[in-house]
Amino acid sequence: MNSQAPKGEPRSIDFEKTIARIGRTHPTSPAVLNERLAYAEFLLNGAPGPCAQRLQDAQAQLASVESSADARVMFPDGWARVSDLEYRLHLARTECGGGAGRADELRSAVTAALRAVELYRNVFDYRSMVIMQFDAAVALHRLGEVKEAMATLRAALDMDWEYGFRSDAEENYRLMLAWQDKPAGPTQIAALMQHFPTRRATFKFAWRVAEARVTLENHRERLEDDQVVQSRATAILERHVSVGQGGGWNVSYAHPLTQYMPGVWPTSDASKDFGIFFPPARLPEPSYQVSAGGEFEGAVDSDAFASELDTRTAALIRARAPPGPKARQLTQDAVEMMSAFLSPGLLEAAAAQNYDLETAMWIGATLEQGVWYEIAAPLSLPGIPRVVVQHQIEFAFTRTVPCTAGATDAACVEIVLRATPDRQALDRVMADTRAQLPDFRDFRDYSASIEARIVTDPTTLLPYAHEERLYWYASVGTGRAVSALESEHLVSTTSYGAQQVIPGDRSAALGAQEP
Repeated sequence: MNSQAPKGEPRSIDFEKTIARIGRTHPTSPAVLNERLAYAEFLLNGAPGPCAQRLQDAQAQLASVESSADARVMFPDGWARVSDLEYRLHLARTECGGGAGRADELRSAVTAALRAVELYRNVFDYRSMVIMQFDAAVALHRLGEVKEAMATLRAALDMDWEYGFRSDAEENYRLMLAWQDKPAGPTQIAALMQHFPTRRATFKFAWRVAEARVTLENHRERLEDDQVVQSRATAILERHVSVGQGGGWNVSYAHPLTQYMPGVWPTSDASKDFGIFFPPARLPEPSYQVSAGGEFEGAVDSDAFASELDTRTAALIRARAPPGPKARQLTQDAVEMMSAFLSPGLLEAAAAQNYDLETAMWIGATLEQGVWYEIAAPLSLPGIPRVVVQHQIEFAFTRTVPCTAGATDAACVEIVLRATPDRQALDRVMADTRAQLPDFRDFRDYSASIEARIVTDPTTLLPYAHEERLYWYASVGTGRAVSALESEHLVSTTSYGAQQVIPGDRSAALGAQEP
């Protein structure tokens, strides 16, 4: 269809060959879904050929992703991109199809754009979120709905101010003035932008004696026999920060297991016939100690805590075992897996990693709003917590926010973090694992991602919220013999509530400066 494409540029046949090649070796891989979207984007970007055929082919690729039984779990954070491309598809049809159905296509474009706004917000991709808000305004204006278009554009400008997107705000003001038939030169734009904030956050480790009610929720989705099975784990804790020896700090939890549900058994009624269970969620963590400078020094009595957690979790597993002939074996298998997932070593490692992401990484840092920074650090692999691999991590200070839902002062900062395993390090670890463990000899494909949103007080680094979206996929075998080992999507939310501390001066740590 695009044989006339210049040499070296991608062609439709190149995408089709890549999709077929991946499908032969890893047919259930999320890489197939990503390649289909890349193909659709290529077609929408003006690939050679008649526009009607290009748009039909792009629609076919999007439909293939949307109809995939695997996509909901294996592609949890790709749906924003799907809606983004659907917006572009509807918009392209207004140009390709002439006047017929133009208004309907524009309304569908608005719907797709606003859906993408929320989906991008859910995965903390705020820049794409603002772009789609702008795109919705443009489509509304093309429909002739000027009042609604202006309101939608003003909402995009509010986002620009909140997240510090200066260049986007300038362009949005320029368009707003043009829609109002007003001059939109540099002088007018500068006047509108004169109070646009330049924010930076400086983080200081200055813990104080504090108490907080901690609420944890863990939602998991797994693909099982082409159906999505869900699990939910919860815990409510009382967290105490007290002074330790040498000026350090003790973090302890009062009655950590009285309101703990490990989320072992699926919550979906349809799952009763599957005969499956989930690994127990490590929601409560052992008490631990931190040095005066903020270094994690180790867990306290992790063996005793693991034993207590083991006993409590085993009792909950047995009490909630599903009915049926497989119940006894399932319960036994779940209890055995529990001991592995809730071992003292893994509990302490999880507590250390959680503390590093929430607190230790930011000690002494100064971050400019909207600037993405990159580091490399070892993290446990989602789904395989015993395996630690170097990850590529990017993070940014995205906005100022109230520390708690009831607060009005934006005294805390939000940090967004994204991490993926380093490909070379992952390949080495997987090769070693296959060589050492017989059960992993056919282990062929693994991918994972971590996205986190952290809310903390920069003047103390006491945390207030920590949300993680973890995804991982693994397969066994190759070609027609491939079978999905597991694909899981996890959304974990921790809310620390109001920290009962002596108020401090925040002005030195967080400020807004006018250009």
